[in-house]
Amino acid sequence: MDSRQQSIKLSEETQRYLLDVGTNIDEYYRRFRELRLLTDDLSFQTAILNVEHAFFMLVQSINILREQLNLLRVASRKGEVY
Repeated sequence: MDSRQQSIKLSEETQRYLLDVGTNIDEYYRRFRELRLLTDDLSFQTAILNVEHAFFMLVQSINILREQLNLLRVASRKGEVY
């Protein structure tokens, strides 16, 4: 079993999935942001802002995952693992 080839294939599959997920996350973030801008209740705005921040952290985590997947693919192709 060639785990290097499997890791490249799985990495590419995961990258495509993350792109779809990221697009959906972006849409939900946009909808929450619109709600926050439309509300007059400051405490409710704060609650929505916290949700927006959580979306931001989620996107940051996805970006870190994508970078690690890229490094895995590079290592698999070179035969080196860092």
